[in-house]
Amino acid sequence: MKTVGIVPNYDKEAAMGMVKDLVMFLKTKNCKPVLTYNIAELTGLSEYGVTKFELYSKSDFIVVLGGDGTLLDTGRKASKYGTPLLGINMGTMGFLASADGGDANETIEKVLKEEYKLEKRLMLESEISSDSDMPKTYTAVNDVCITRGVFTKITDYGIYVNDEYVATFRADGIIISTPTGSTAYNLSAGGPVLKPDISCIVLTPICAHSLHSRSIVVSADDVIRVEASFGSNGDIIMSMDGQTSVILNNGDSIRIRKSAHTVNIIKTNNVGFYDILRKKLISKGE
Repeated sequence: MKTVGIVPNYDKEAAMGMVKDLVMFLKTKNCKPVLTYNIAELTGLSEYGVTKFELYSKSDFIVVLGGDGTLLDTGRKASKYGTPLLGINMGTMGFLASADGGDANETIEKVLKEEYKLEKRLMLESEISSDSDMPKTYTAVNDVCITRGVFTKITDYGIYVNDEYVATFRADGIIISTPTGSTAYNLSAGGPVLKPDISCIVLTPICAHSLHSRSIVVSADDVIRVEASFGSNGDIIMSMDGQTSVILNNGDSIRIRKSAHTVNIIKTNNVGFYDILRKKLISKGE
């Protein structure tokens, strides 16, 4: 009997409304569906409630009902256990999903029959080193963004790769992105689109005050260091996937490297990356 976790976006009525039907469907397939205690209570399915640790570590795979944001959040939590994720798109973009909501049951059946492939997506680990505190680490699936606060003046961002000085960007911020995240904020800032299976990291300045600032692509095995000099000008913020953020102190050093963990995404269709790119981004502008 397979244990199948279900993680819905609780802010989306359609996602929450699908949970009960999905639980019943999984039971007909001789599976054990599990929900976090909070979601189980909200959906009236308390008998299927487990701790977050149990859901993320004990599930054979997790069905994620939501958009890319929900899948990113779930991916960070599940990555340390290697638990695969099956994305069912209930949002607008759905780059990471395997199917839309109406195809959920058919898609899950394919997974149960082992008719799928597993994509291992590179993650980033960022470490903040400070003179006044112990180092702190954070993980990201899409990107790590270091940006100025609302009332902070334009800032200099010194970039080092493997402790070799590369350049200083005078800009609103810098995006350090995985190939998965290259179609997110990196794309909006003018960075390149990268195929998800490429082993690299891209650095893209945000609104650089220069005529010659361009993105830089480095190896996934490189260690990137960012030094932001902002004195008493205001706040500098580091955010992970646009979902978790921390305020930096002047003089903090940020090191970003490939994480030891990956996000394992289940794909049940034969739709290629360029097909998705064309349908989600290119065709919409035509």
